Amino acid sequence: MNFKSKKLKYILFAILMFLGLAGYAQQPKKVYESEPGVTIDDAVFQHIDQEAHKLMEHRHPERFATLATQLVKDHVDLKLFESFQKEIEASELYQINAAGVLVVATIYKCEDCPNTHLRAASGFVIAEEGIAVTSYHIFNGDATDENSDLAVVVMDFDGHVYPVKEILAASVNDDVAIFRFDDMGKKTKVLPLGQDIIPGQDVSIISHPHSMFYSFTFGVATRSYLRNEAKKTSVTADFSQGSSGAPVSISALT
Repeated sequence: MNFKSKKLKYILFAILMFLGLAGYAQQPKKVYESEPGVTIDDAVFQHIDQEAHKLMEHRHPERFATLATQLVKDHVDLKLFESFQKEIEASELYQINAAGVLVVATIYKCEDCPNTHLRAASGFVIAEEGIAVTSYHIFNGDATDENSDLAVVVMDFDGHVYPVKEILAASVNDDVAIFRFDDMGKKTKVLPLGQDIIPGQDVSIISHPHSMFYSFTFGVATRSYLRNEAKKTSVTADFSQGSSGAPVSISALT
């Protein structure tokens, strides 16, 4: 009986594993995946690099130096989607929200070789017609250099790469920059903005820490505080270099 019981458990486990993989298999494989749901991080860089060079030749993303001058804008009127509340599982939350998360890639000239390279951060779509948000320091920070930084492009979850055309509004104190990218007629997933997160709420982040693209981390909000005249919130969900500009979601709700 014990042998049969263990064997049955292994069979059930195999079935569950198959069902889980089948859920991904029903999705089309993205250009940067080895199979549906399995990301190749180097392939993300290669794909963005190839598409960015095509865009720079034909669709002309705005020069990085010009974008930096537009950071003085402090107001923009937008039609935002209303947020709604619905209890869902964390895995479902990932599938819903990942589609609205962007890779924000700065193309820059290398000082040590004749090639260009990419510096990756995070962002997300907040309104139709290519309106998105990331961190202010992506356009003006310790890592930026207007002499070597050429342009900024974004990649969506499906692997489409778009040129960034304009900074619409920004705040250095809030470390926020709202920008517009040329969506080239494609409809991108919009993430509705919710209410302020309060301490104790479960939260999650989808971002690209250290170029581990579309990573999902989970934690809680620990406190809200004021710094540089801007309200901020601390969370225990893991993030790192490359996570800048990512959305923080209330994990049980969307």
